[in-house]
Amino acid sequence: MRFNLESSPHFKASDSVPKIMGRVIIALIPAIVYSIMLYGAYVLALYITGIVSCVVFEILAKTLRKRPHHVEDLSAVLTGILLVMTVPANTSIHMIIIGSGVAIIFAKEVFGGLGYNVFNPALVGRAFLQAAFTAQMTIFPPLKNVPFGIKGSDIGADTLTIGAGKTIDLVNVLTQSTPLALMKQTYAGKLPLGLMEQITLESKYYLQMFIGNTTGTIGETSFLLLLIGGIFLIITKTINWRIPFGMTLSLIVINTIGLLANPGAYTTPIYGLLGGGFALGALFMATDMVSSPSSPKGVWIYAITVGSAVTLLRMFGTSNEYMLYSILIGNMITPLIVILVRPKALGETEAKVLLKTQKTEGAK
Repeated sequence: MRFNLESSPHFKASDSVPKIMGRVIIALIPAIVYSIMLYGAYVLALYITGIVSCVVFEILAKTLRKRPHHVEDLSAVLTGILLVMTVPANTSIHMIIIGSGVAIIFAKEVFGGLGYNVFNPALVGRAFLQAAFTAQMTIFPPLKNVPFGIKGSDIGADTLTIGAGKTIDLVNVLTQSTPLALMKQTYAGKLPLGLMEQITLESKYYLQMFIGNTTGTIGETSFLLLLIGGIFLIITKTINWRIPFGMTLSLIVINTIGLLANPGAYTTPIYGLLGGGFALGALFMATDMVSSPSSPKGVWIYAITVGSAVTLLRMFGTSNEYMLYSILIGNMITPLIVILVRPKALGETEAKVLLKTQKTEGAK
């Protein structure tokens, strides 16, 4: 009889890193294709640049560290895709290369490679670009193609008068300003609107935001396509459903409280869910297995923290979108969460009681 000697684990799961990364990439394909339809061939060039740059930087980093590279695990490919999806469509090629280098070298390889990184690499690359190229990162070009058409008839009227004679061009803002930026500017002066009037105003954008016929970063606009991809990942158990659910729940609760307390100052929860990078962040970035907790209790704490952070920052911050920084905050406190919810070892409670008893008897 022949015995096979090998180290643990002796029971191996059928999943692997390439399979997991591959499923996430497949889930992103609808949103990727749609973004190319919206902005044209230049976006395709950005995707290719991001993928190639991340792969090359990973090979270089592994070579310098004298470690074998495993680009076939698709982690670098996914990082390149996600990085591009979080930037405006007019981002230059050299900026994508720089962001890819920061993501792979400083957010991944410096920590030891895949499985050891504290922060989501794509978000670190995006954060660096936000700090280094602030002007370029806050300019969103208009859509080149609108597959389903944006017409005045789609939203009821070409213009809408609100407040003290203030007029909003309902059609142009969809293609020339991000939805969150629009409402941030609109509510800056706290409009004298009732709750139902506010919902009526924002509901004119719901359909277009759901489909994705609005400006924003390359991959964040279509809530529908990102949701389809997210459902696929949840069904295949690639991501933990508690993270997007917890983030959504915290956004709805906090946003609703703020809205009821101060109507005309903040957006409605539905608008907050559909707008900005919430779907992309909640379904594809905050769910990163490496930089998020694994225990059910830890996942709930993490999800509620990230969802609460993005909601509060949107309400009281000066910028339009804070999804990036909220997830990085969640990544940062993940080690603390893991320590707090660490399950007790077998006999740990009894050992503490025994030790306490011995100390008490010794004192006597």
